[in-house]
Amino acid sequence: MDNIRVNYDSDADVLYVAFSRSEHVIGIELTDNIILRLDKGELPHKPAKAVGLTFISFSHILRHYQERPLSIPLANLRHLPDDLWQAVLAVITTPPVSDFLSVGLSLAPQVPPLPELEAA
Repeated sequence: MDNIRVNYDSDADVLYVAFSRSEHVIGIELTDNIILRLDKGELPHKPAKAVGLTFISFSHILRHYQERPLSIPLANLRHLPDDLWQAVLAVITTPPVSDFLSVGLSLAPQVPPLPELEAA
C-alpha cells in the first residue's frame, strides 16, 4: 500500500489512483464514472490484480454522494465473460481496491404488478 499514487487533474475533474504498473491492462467500467484498471493475470499461474481506479467527474461524485454511499450494482458487469467477472469480483472485494470502494449486497426484489381486483 505504500506505493499507491493519487493524482487529481482539476481541468478534467478526474482522480487517478494507481496501485501498480502493468503492460497488460484493460479498463472495466464499474459505473459511468468509475473505471477499474485491471491486469487480467494472463501469464500462467498469475492472478488478476488491480492496477488502478479512475474516477471521472470526481467533484460531482463527492458532492452527490457525501450523504450516502455510491451504489455500484454488480448487474452492470453481467456482460463480462465469466472468468473476467470472477476476476473483477475478486479484485474489488480485496485491498487495495476495497480500501477505496466498498462492495455490498442489497436486496431489490422484482415484484410483478398485481392484477387489479374487480368489483363483485
